[in-house]
Amino acid sequence: MINHDIDEIIYALELSKDSQKLQLISAKLTRIDTEEQRTQLLSELEVQWQALILGLNQLSSLENSAQRVNQLEQLLVDIKKTRAQLPLLNQLTEKAIAARLQASHLHLNMALIQRGFVRSIQKQLGILDRHANRLIEAQAFGELKRTLDEHRQLAHFMHQGESLFRQVAAINKSSDNAEINQLQRETMRVFLALKKHPMDTLIAKEIQQDWLSQIEPNLLGESSIFALSREALNTSRISGTYLDIQASAAQKIALFSSQLVEATDKQVEAAGLALKVDSNSFVILIFSAGVLYSLFIGLSNWHFISKGIIQPVIATSNAMQAIASEKLDTPLPRSNNLELQQMVSSLETLKSYAAQVKAVSEIDGLTGAYNRRYFDLRLAQGLVTAEKKQHPLSIILFDVDNFKQYNDRYGHVSGDQCLKKIVASMKQLPELQGKIFARYGGEEFIVFLPDTDMALAEMIGQQMREQVLRLRLPHKDSVHRQHITISVGVSSTVPDSETSAETMINHADRALYRAKQAGKNCVKTNDNQFPYTIDDIAVNNSD
Repeated sequence: MINHDIDEIIYALELSKDSQKLQLISAKLTRIDTEEQRTQLLSELEVQWQALILGLNQLSSLENSAQRVNQLEQLLVDIKKTRAQLPLLNQLTEKAIAARLQASHLHLNMALIQRGFVRSIQKQLGILDRHANRLIEAQAFGELKRTLDEHRQLAHFMHQGESLFRQVAAINKSSDNAEINQLQRETMRVFLALKKHPMDTLIAKEIQQDWLSQIEPNLLGESSIFALSREALNTSRISGTYLDIQASAAQKIALFSSQLVEATDKQVEAAGLALKVDSNSFVILIFSAGVLYSLFIGLSNWHFISKGIIQPVIATSNAMQAIASEKLDTPLPRSNNLELQQMVSSLETLKSYAAQVKAVSEIDGLTGAYNRRYFDLRLAQGLVTAEKKQHPLSIILFDVDNFKQYNDRYGHVSGDQCLKKIVASMKQLPELQGKIFARYGGEEFIVFLPDTDMALAEMIGQQMREQVLRLRLPHKDSVHRQHITISVGVSSTVPDSETSAETMINHADRALYRAKQAGKNCVKTNDNQFPYTIDDIAVNNSD
């Protein structure tokens, strides 16, 4: 039975891993820049769906529960429907990247026109400056006035043109159709003003007509920079919606796999306890037989019995107890006895399974950060070490601002994707490498920083806040530039015998509350914290 359950767990873990890969590919498809990337990622997406279908079929062949068989069949139906959308997704992503490239080319063209526009007018202004200086020396004041009027007209024309180019450049950073429409209205107003701008001299009129004829095709028509920018935005959003559907289907499979591993884990645990009882009984039986046998054949055979049977059995029983206590580095005994070899083989399989289950139990299934159980364990260990060495340690607690409103507006699938992007960006920070970064609950996350004083922890908190801002995740209900932000609370101390994990976390929670009260999108510390820095402690220790 144990071997059957372990096979089921292995398939479920593989299924969970494949579903996570699929979610990762879907996320990458939202950030593609080239046709080569798009083709490669769509091919990988197809391969992952095939792997998921194969994994579900393998689980179905092992499953004895009618209820789970029905769940697996429903998942297969959902997968085939989602997979059938791949041709449409191919068309949408192709259209999205083509629209982005066209818009990008127009932006580049406008940038080149801007540079030429400014150089041309500045050159003519320089000519007029030199001519005016000559007229001043000659005291030809009538012609000087006409030259200065032409200079003023050209300078004003250049300033208006630069305003137009700034409006066009702002389109490239816009993520909203209403904003693009507003920029289009403002740009066309400036363009019409440029066309009506008075020019008194022939040279100025030629400059005006030349540059307006180059600018106009980029602003008008179905292939204008505004139309292509809207098309790029809309196609990206539509393809993003279908990518969310792909990721949501994969998430269902990951959730099912997690629940299956948990249920099967309980079955294996029960079977392992029964096997442990049987092994103890077997030890007693063999030991009794060995004692009786030694009475008949003498002490000469006792060495063989002890070395060949009893000690391996006792060692096997001890190894079982150690593995049940999560001591996974316990070496397994070796024996030439066939029955003991079979028991050790089953024990090796159980040890491998226990290692996989331990890894799953430490990671949050949605975001990939550590879970709260693992964080609490490591914090308790860290407090003991810091108290013994009298080193500082810090806690950073943050949550996503206005996350309920985000879920209400964009949906829980987008909310889940938002949390994943935040966690992935945090893992890229050099300051968090090797640190315990965990999901503490909902949209709340926590970081444990050993050997870190308040000043350094506050600096790291600021870097984490800025890292989220750099993601530029749209949030219409946020007062902070309509993007996702976080509020951060920092707690720091040099622990003593009175310091507890609950105290540290409560201090960080109060600091987080102060950050919320201060308007969010900021970092606050608990003013009642231990005030020493690492340098202060080094001086105290040297004394």
